[in-house]
Amino acid sequence: MVFLRTCGASFIAAFALMALAEQPNNASGSLTVNGQATALHHAYARYDVHDKQTRVLITDRALDATMLAEESSGEFSGEKPSFRQLSKTGDAAGIELFINDANEVETVEVFSKAFGMPTPITARKFWYEPSRLSAGWIGGHSRTKEADSFFKLTWQYDVSFLTSIGQNGFEIPAAPALAAARKANDALEATRMLPAGGGEEGAAYLAYRRSLDARDGKALLGAITASMKSAIAREMSSNPLTESALGSWALMQTMPPGKVEVVGGVRDADGTTLELRKTPAGGGTNSFGVAKLVKEQGVWKIDLDNWR
Repeated sequence: MVFLRTCGASFIAAFALMALAEQPNNASGSLTVNGQATALHHAYARYDVHDKQTRVLITDRALDATMLAEESSGEFSGEKPSFRQLSKTGDAAGIELFINDANEVETVEVFSKAFGMPTPITARKFWYEPSRLSAGWIGGHSRTKEADSFFKLTWQYDVSFLTSIGQNGFEIPAAPALAAARKANDALEATRMLPAGGGEEGAAYLAYRRSLDARDGKALLGAITASMKSAIAREMSSNPLTESALGSWALMQTMPPGKVEVVGGVRDADGTTLELRKTPAGGGTNSFGVAKLVKEQGVWKIDLDNWR
């Protein structure tokens, strides 16, 4: 009888390991803490009805249904190590992205032995380029804007993922459905990806930036959309908007000298979003911004230029 129970337990354990091994990789990228990089392979998501956010848990190892249920509920039985317990001992690692309804990553929780315990970090420090997926799915590319310090820890992440969204907790995406979603997403993403530097849109933005720095009202009139002109006209009490008023507005947008770069972004049917970084000429803290460009009469024009 003891032998049968032992065999039964061994079979169950082996079956569980087989099920974990069968989980396909649906994430790629890494979490780096104090120079030590950990590859991330698996993504699980759930919608939190209380805070109206989608949470995406991205890990270096496949998690079973029990681990995911515990992470979803916040209640841990203690019968076997949880994912967060494994992260404390260095046997697992990962991040959890908290994504709001505006498709912004507001908080990242870090699971790493170096942190000592799962640590949520909330700040405007994260890029997120969401995929355009059908209902019930979430994916994209997210990363820290630059390496960040948390007390004496230096950390960053860079990850791409695709997974189904559980409505009652983190769920393991079904392999056939994941394969179909990946095929559809790959075809769409090929049209959305920007070349290094942002392509035509990046060139148009940098030309606009040069006109802005030169206070060139005439050039700016040709570089911005009609809706942006209307907004500036109201702000500057200039109707119609004049070159002089635009030059004065440009003075108000002055930033310290430095190098502006397009570091990411995506194309969509309603326009292109660029992710921007400015490195001060004399050193110091980098600035980050987002620009939106749309085509008017066949020409890329600036519709939004927002720096924080």
